[in-house]
Amino acid sequence: MPRLPRQVQKRLASEFRFAASKIAEAGDIAEKMYYFSVFFGEAGRQLNVHWDTDLSLLHVVVQAACNQIGARAQIPQRMPTGGFPDGFLPAIDDVSQELAAVFEDKELDAARFYAAVSRVAELMYLVGGNGIYLHEKGALRL
Repeated sequence: MPRLPRQVQKRLASEFRFAASKIAEAGDIAEKMYYFSVFFGEAGRQLNVHWDTDLSLLHVVVQAACNQIGARAQIPQRMPTGGFPDGFLPAIDDVSQELAAVFEDKELDAARFYAAVSRVAELMYLVGGNGIYLHEKGALRL
């Protein structure tokens, strides 16, 4: 991941830490997704300040995840967690904390960044039809 201008990285770190804290406090998926959207919203705003392909990747992946997770939340399911596997909500908390930590480090660690973005994509896939099927088979785990 190329180096971001200090003011961009500092702004992202601050906003992401606030969002991650609110996500951890949130009691339901709707509130978690409201704050999780900060990860794509602020990334998009900072792209207007400084174009960066990795930041655009973060924007697109988190936006798609918010859409997919939000859609799943609207579908009545037989799962007691309202359509989400056990452990899903804590996984959102964990990936939010990790994304905030990535941007708080003085030097951006590309491997850590890509691992966190990949985890967001995995969680997004998990709540789709095939992801739920794979989870029930034990092939896709939280």
